[in-house]
Amino acid sequence: MPGVRLAISHRRLTAPWVAGAALLLAALALYLATLDTGLRPGELAGGDLITHQYAQVQGRPSNAPGYPLYTMGGWLWFHGWRGLLGPQANATAILSAYSTFWALLALGLLYVLLVRLTGRWLLSALATAFYAVTYFFWYYAVTTEQYASAVAHTLAIVAVAFAWEEEMDRVGPAGSRRSDRLLMALAFLSGLTLAHLVTVALIVPPLVWLVLSRQPGVLRRPRLAAKAAAWALLPLLSYVFIYVRGAQHPEWRGAGEWPSTWAWFWDFVSTRQGREELTWSLWPLWTAEFPSLIWRELTPAVLVGGLVGVAALGRRRALFIGGTLALYAVFCFIDRLGNWFQVIMPAYALLVMTFGAGLGWLLDRMEPCRPTVRAVEAAVLVGLAVLVALRAAWSWPGANQRNRPEDTALLPGQAILADNPAPGAAILGTYDEMLSLRYLTEIAGQRPDLTAVDPAAARHVLAAGQPPLYVTAAAAPLFRSEVSADAPLSSAGLTLIRAHPRPVVAAPADIQRLDRPIGDGLTLVGYRAQPLGAADGQRWQVRLVWRADAAIGHDWSVSVRPLVSGAPVPRSEGGIVQKDLVHPVHGYYPTSQWQAGEVVVDDYLLEWPADVPPDAWQVVIYRVVDGQFDNLAVLELANR
Repeated sequence: MPGVRLAISHRRLTAPWVAGAALLLAALALYLATLDTGLRPGELAGGDLITHQYAQVQGRPSNAPGYPLYTMGGWLWFHGWRGLLGPQANATAILSAYSTFWALLALGLLYVLLVRLTGRWLLSALATAFYAVTYFFWYYAVTTEQYASAVAHTLAIVAVAFAWEEEMDRVGPAGSRRSDRLLMALAFLSGLTLAHLVTVALIVPPLVWLVLSRQPGVLRRPRLAAKAAAWALLPLLSYVFIYVRGAQHPEWRGAGEWPSTWAWFWDFVSTRQGREELTWSLWPLWTAEFPSLIWRELTPAVLVGGLVGVAALGRRRALFIGGTLALYAVFCFIDRLGNWFQVIMPAYALLVMTFGAGLGWLLDRMEPCRPTVRAVEAAVLVGLAVLVALRAAWSWPGANQRNRPEDTALLPGQAILADNPAPGAAILGTYDEMLSLRYLTEIAGQRPDLTAVDPAAARHVLAAGQPPLYVTAAAAPLFRSEVSADAPLSSAGLTLIRAHPRPVVAAPADIQRLDRPIGDGLTLVGYRAQPLGAADGQRWQVRLVWRADAAIGHDWSVSVRPLVSGAPVPRSEGGIVQKDLVHPVHGYYPTSQWQAGEVVVDDYLLEWPADVPPDAWQVVIYRVVDGQFDNLAVLELANR
């Protein structure tokens, strides 16, 4: 093809391979250093990211149309690496690394295409590196999304199409056995778009034109056409997976009512929701992001250079790639108020490819003038290196997903697990707590014996008396209003409250026994104080165990304070370190509701910045009467 190098000299093969390997290793190191390791609260509530994670861990349909092959591959990826790395490995990171795998495949394909188009491995490596650090590709290479695989899929189609055309250049319009095999590969990759990210199919009409314009006689070969159709339809068999899993687990189908599994299946694979989200309107013509984000992402130099560089591919290839870019532009406009930026990622890759091809074409034209072309090539390479560095610095803050401060979505679930609930327990929490717990138990594999329940299920568990039922302190008001207004409660840690079908009369064994009567029918059975890990300062969990020797006549409040050298610990902002609860058990079990003989566990968290441990704990049992404090008792418990 005029002006474009299509092959690499055998003697120069080593350098491109070494450069390509170095490029992929550098990209791997970058992506692993910025790999997603946590979740923000909003991500747990829904969306593509969390849907893909549950789909790949549980082998369930993902977003419509389900991405069956991608999901099954993700299932193998997750469970394979989890088996190698062990159950303590970060589940979010393993799932995100599946995107990294596809991103590296995409970068490898882009690099090979550029080397074949330009014959210049250093230019190709730098152009590929630029694409590797563009924000959206980088972000989707380190998070749990399927868009990096869509780029790899698109570039695979381009690579096979170019290889097919080169074979046709060699053998002529009649084709060859190899060209037919490449044609079958194109048919398979085209059909695969219907079982993968369907927007990849936008490249298929220009691809069909490329094939028919180069080999119109292919339509007069019915056996070949039938074989191509079979290869194109083959990926659709993967939808059996979607149907079977939907039939096995109706709870995975999402919101809606369907008369049968078939009705749900056809509604699901038609991507009704995705079609409804498209922007079928002319106004506004642009938004705050569209289309300005395109040149901000690619930079004006690469965008303009890529568009101009399409011409360097030669007429047929230019129409093939240009037509694909045009279809992407139309789709992006249609979806400009939605997820247009997600489907433009393959277009970015094509533009980087044509940008590199254009530079290669320009340098080839200057080849007769050796000194000039060497100086220009050096300037181009330095400019590309600077562009890569600037783009990486620009993308880093948003693309780096490792240990972000806002990744707090799993903290509520971790707090629940830290209280070590009994085996097989049912747990009622707030919406965010239950999302967090479900992720930890179902995705991360931590305490899979635990079950997050709603109020209706909690009522059933409480009535049956099994399995053990816990409610979080934050969900205690919900428990009292929707499950039971008078069920006996007992603290089970710093987050959890144990709900009992009947009062507990046995005290835990792991306490310092006191059996000290206090008055009004209340006895302090014992206590336990234990230090907790902290980055600095002191964190202690103090457990008090009470018993109602008789009906308690008042609602007593409790204040717990650390003592150092016999004095309370002062706070830097004033006052003393103390934990006060208007009622025991995280404030939700008034003493007047306790029954005679009932034993109640009561936990307190004390924190202060000093490094000195307490000598003792002061416990004040009091109530407020007419604005005045009425102390039932002031106790001092040795810190043993």
